[in-house]
Amino acid sequence: MYKRIIIKIGTGVISKKGGKLNPRILKLLVDQCAEIRKSGIDVIIVTSGAVGTGRGLITIEDGTDSVVKKQVYAAVGQVKLMSIYAKYFAKHGIFCAQILATKEDFRDKEHYQNMKNCMENLLRDNVIPVVNENDAVAVAELVFTDNDELSGLIAQQLNVDGVILLTSVDGVFAGNPKDKNAKVISEIQYSDIASFEKYLMPDKTEFGRGGMPMKFKVAKELAEKRITTHIANGLTPGVLSDILKGKSVGTKFLPLKE
Repeated sequence: MYKRIIIKIGTGVISKKGGKLNPRILKLLVDQCAEIRKSGIDVIIVTSGAVGTGRGLITIEDGTDSVVKKQVYAAVGQVKLMSIYAKYFAKHGIFCAQILATKEDFRDKEHYQNMKNCMENLLRDNVIPVVNENDAVAVAELVFTDNDELSGLIAQQLNVDGVILLTSVDGVFAGNPKDKNAKVISEIQYSDIASFEKYLMPDKTEFGRGGMPMKFKVAKELAEKRITTHIANGLTPGVLSDILKGKSVGTKFLPLKE
């Protein structure tokens, strides 16, 4: 189905109540990523969770500036988060590698090419790049809206043919997701994307930055670049495996036809 995919794992998927990391869910997703890689598909992970992981490890003094607090949580949490990824992938005989990006890396030609070359070589050597925004050093004017935006940029950088944005809802709903009668829209043609924007809800998870409107925006931009995007619930058992088997899971954005 795909030769190279990005799997974006959102904060709401791998966080417990209170924002701390949920290692059990992360392990289930890593297990699926490993199986996908073993099937011959290149896998790039874009992960959230560093701040939440740090929040679960240290206590920061009251009155600390909120930006500084986030940077400290991210710096501490990123180390632990990557050690967990490495441990889970090692059980499958797979290495993963940390890539920390800032918006400046996509504005500076040399930075951009260096990052691209690094990830291309990692993939060639069967290593899974695990990418996150470098929250510890990113300045306010140059932060990504969220990791959905980062996923979209890397998708174009590495010429992937599929992107899976994992969230804590089942996809794009025809109505309010909190309404039990609202149905998930299983497939959206490129020509129909604009007509579905009326269904978007601004909700985002307690500790996330993006929400469905940003995911929709990224999916629309990628469709224009002929890249297929899936928005699906990362808490659904076997979600990644099912998508790669061609099952109807979440919402699939079909790309512009050549």
